[in-house]
Amino acid sequence: MSSSTDCLQRNHNFARIPVEEETPFIVLYTEKLKDNCRRFRHAFPGAKIYFAVKANNHPAVIQILRDENINFDVASWGEIYLLLQQGICQERIAFNAPSKIPREIKKAFLAGVDTFTFDSTMELEKLAALAPGSKFLVRIAVDNLGSFYPLDQKFGMGLEEALNSFRYAKELGLIPYGVTFHVGSQNSDPQAWVRAIEKVAALREGLASEGIELKVVDIGGGYPVCYREKVPEIEEIAAQVNSAVETLLGGDIELWLEPGRALVSNTAMLVTSVINRAQRGENEWLYVDAGVFHGLIEAWDSIGFEFQICTEKEQDSKKRFVLAGPTCDSGDVIGRNLSLPDSLTLDDRLYILSAGAYTNSLEFYNGIPFPRVILAPADAAQLSTNYRPEEIEK
Repeated sequence: MSSSTDCLQRNHNFARIPVEEETPFIVLYTEKLKDNCRRFRHAFPGAKIYFAVKANNHPAVIQILRDENINFDVASWGEIYLLLQQGICQERIAFNAPSKIPREIKKAFLAGVDTFTFDSTMELEKLAALAPGSKFLVRIAVDNLGSFYPLDQKFGMGLEEALNSFRYAKELGLIPYGVTFHVGSQNSDPQAWVRAIEKVAALREGLASEGIELKVVDIGGGYPVCYREKVPEIEEIAAQVNSAVETLLGGDIELWLEPGRALVSNTAMLVTSVINRAQRGENEWLYVDAGVFHGLIEAWDSIGFEFQICTEKEQDSKKRFVLAGPTCDSGDVIGRNLSLPDSLTLDDRLYILSAGAYTNSLEFYNGIPFPRVILAPADAAQLSTNYRPEEIEK
């Protein structure tokens, strides 16, 4: 088990942080990332590891994972394009987002990506039309008990629905390949994966009776990392997963997994500075130059992750603060009851640990850009009539 103290020791070294850099910035520790890759490979020998690119899309991260023999789980053409630009071959990419933009399916298929996931009939029909003859995985619904952030309401088919989808997909010319599931983000119960594998075993039995063979079981992500609370180590989860796969599925099936947070979270810290301090009623507020809209969305009240925060004044007496970001939004709050040094003042730095996941990637999340702005046709016509560049030039 990991303690918060262990997290502090593993995640920061103030002496290595450049003092001349303007905050906010994220410090990435590449050796820690390599170590995480090796721990996963050792814990799941023989398995294929697919990094969830949505967790951290920085080119340096992608390059290290590429060289550490990690594959890639993508959610959009934007992420695929990023990987191709980094020299990742198509065979190492799986397009596992359950709901994909149609034009992006076609782009991916034409680029050579041939493995896709679905969990609805409409998505299946899109794949048959836009990626004919491709391999598919069906995402099934499993319980998310033990997870901090459940995903089971939005994703996954029931077993009977999944069985029918395999039949239909074969009729449409797609190639049955595997089953995938997700036990929910930050799941601290290793048995959650075991319970899900039991459902896969039941589905596999039904498929076998119809002559459909599963080649892959993808056990998804959700592996917990240390923020403030103790969590199981990956080796503890792997021991129970590997045993369940061997017992329930046998040794003739390929195991895939999709860690995101667990590979990158403790490889980086976000460095931010105090820009203001004020008393608001009974609460004292501390404002810093990065907030929930600039890398710390998981600290927002609706999600509620509690990041470990350090300062260079740890020996000073503490008091309770509301810690807020710089934006003009009342919801831009990182924490509402944080114990921090009372001596903190303008320009003091805060070091937010385990900031390697879902921070920098939010700028281009899931590889999907912000919507373009266009003018309504009538407005565009009027603007073009009234707009005379030559008058401005005069």
